[in-house]
Amino acid sequence: MKKIAKSLLVMLLGFMMSVNVMADAQNGKTEPDYKTDYYMIVESKDGGIDLYSQPDFNSTKLNDEQIPNGTALHIEGEVEDTENDRTWGYAQYHGMYGYASLDECRPAESRQEAIESELYIAGKDQVNYNADYDVKAYAEEGSQKLYQGPGTKYGEVPGVRDIANGETLHITEDAQMVDGSYWGVTTVDGTEGWMDLQKTEEWQKEHSEAQEQNVDAVAVTEEATGNPQLSTTPEPTATPVVTVTPTAEPTATPEPTATPTVTPEPTTTPTVTPEPTATATPAATATPEATDTPTVTAEPTETPEATATDEADSKQASGQNVKAAETKWYQMPFVWIAAVAVIVVAGLLIYHNKKK
Repeated sequence: MKKIAKSLLVMLLGFMMSVNVMADAQNGKTEPDYKTDYYMIVESKDGGIDLYSQPDFNSTKLNDEQIPNGTALHIEGEVEDTENDRTWGYAQYHGMYGYASLDECRPAESRQEAIESELYIAGKDQVNYNADYDVKAYAEEGSQKLYQGPGTKYGEVPGVRDIANGETLHITEDAQMVDGSYWGVTTVDGTEGWMDLQKTEEWQKEHSEAQEQNVDAVAVTEEATGNPQLSTTPEPTATPVVTVTPTAEPTATPEPTATPTVTPEPTTTPTVTPEPTATATPAATATPEATDTPTVTAEPTETPEATATDEADSKQASGQNVKAAETKWYQMPFVWIAAVAVIVVAGLLIYHNKKK
């Protein structure tokens, strides 16, 4: 009996250790079980799927918006989730590597089918199959690659040299993809492929001019938002003249025009308290009062715009830093297995001591 108890104890301890090791490996998994090289096309009833940092729905979600249906994912590795009978694909999206559940994806028969699917969801307005223009290559690295499709995920065209900066290339097809990238079909030394049109002198020039126009537009809007303040503030400036003129002789009626003496506006004048300037009322028509009044607390009322931008920034930050849900200790099956094992071992030890 003593040998049997020892054997059972050793078996239970070995089982507990193996379970804990498996749990740690699964919860912290960042690399796929094995490498693959094929394409899956997203087809979800929800309109898209998500990319996670680990093969677990409770891990960190890497994408702000769902990967839309029709998107082709290059599956570079797999992880088998035998507990949930699910396969996770290791893929890249928007420059981030992560895991996507393949439950709502279908395999593409070829790379060309994956390309056609993505061109389809880009839309006919974003794809020009009859392009006919030249561009000059320009990349910060000094050169760039030619790819087998409109994206780095399709892989480089084998056996083709790099495209050097300043080289003129003829574009026969271009496409603005859903992810915001811009690609074109060209030929290098007789071999056709796709190049990144954002790495061209034309694109750089066009977008630098657009940025300058945006800067000018912002400056104009700032001036425009300043003018309404100056144009609206003269109305309160007229009220001090009206409120002061009743204290003085109302002989200066040509400028007040009787209408500014409406009682609702004097309610604002107590907050401004411009009565110390009453000595300057003989020169009520002078603009110094108008120049002082823009300092009235009308400008601080613009603070909601600042808070709006703060909220927008906080939303973007929260969208980019999504935290994984924490699992409670009592929700982990391994904890219960360990507890049962401890109870069984304790029972065996008690039984063995009683037998003695």
